[in-house]
Amino acid sequence: MANPAIAFTPDSEYDDPLLMRMPPVNVLLTGGHGATREVLARLLRDVGGPILAWYPAERLVLPRHPRVGTMILHEVGMMSEEDQLRLLDWLETRSRRIQIVSTTSSPLQPSVESGGFNDMLYFRLNTVRIDL
Repeated sequence: MANPAIAFTPDSEYDDPLLMRMPPVNVLLTGGHGATREVLARLLRDVGGPILAWYPAERLVLPRHPRVGTMILHEVGMMSEEDQLRLLDWLETRSRRIQIVSTTSSPLQPSVESGGFNDMLYFRLNTVRIDL
């Protein structure tokens, strides 16, 4: 049986009004690139494609009309300050039913402490942390 802390909820379960009010759990995967890629593949096997996948060389483009789904953020520690602020604002205003799986190969806490990574965004992304 899947670990409920990292289980993905299919769209059909959102027919329950109680579940519709509950935010999805965000997961932060930390570890080597190969390890995070393998875990992502396992987590997303039954989900289908993510609603958004972001890589460090790209500018973050957020969906205007989010639906239930999973957003993948690769190497989130490399996200620009502007994109961090845009993502945090978007999360606070639009995405009650979006789950975020983010990865990082370097610890984010030192970057948060030095001001290089937004502490509120870190708090939102670090709901469940899995060190690989």
